Amino acid sequence: MVDWNHMGTQVLLYWQEFITWFLALPIYSQIFVILAAVGAIILSVIIVYFTLKGVAYLVYYILKGVYLLLKGIFTGLYKLFEEIYYEVSGKPKPIKESSDKKCCEHSKAPQQSYEEQEIIKPMQKEIQIVQPDAVFCSECGSQYTERMLEQLSENGTAYCVFCGKGYKSIKIEVEQY
Repeated sequence: MVDWNHMGTQVLLYWQEFITWFLALPIYSQIFVILAAVGAIILSVIIVYFTLKGVAYLVYYILKGVYLLLKGIFTGLYKLFEEIYYEVSGKPKPIKESSDKKCCEHSKAPQQSYEEQEIIKPMQKEIQIVQPDAVFCSECGSQYTERMLEQLSENGTAYCVFCGKGYKSIKIEVEQY
């Protein structure tokens, strides 16, 4: 049997030894011991908190995964048996219409017949990429020289002879209606 009186006496003996040791320390050491004890307690509480939080998240996501797995399995089985039912019975499978289509059907304008619809085909034209009067360097503002414009037309890339800034043009096609 456990002798609680003897255990209490032992605890008090150790407590008295600790108090004697603590009071024998200089004041700055006592403050340091108190701060270290408070820091250890706070650190222990933080560790316990995050451990419990991690376990709670783990349990939550395991349960959520099991739920979604079972839901997927049962939904798949339901759809499988539904398909088997319609195949065996020979009944056509009903088509489900969304509620969005029902509410918007009456608000649409009447459709034109195929003959009345006008087919609009966009015209494609090529536009001149470089206009000699409108090409200026974006860095220094000077106008491109004839040689720079020729190089731009050939390669699509030119460098300003005054500041060295590069310019790259891209050929595009524009559609007109």
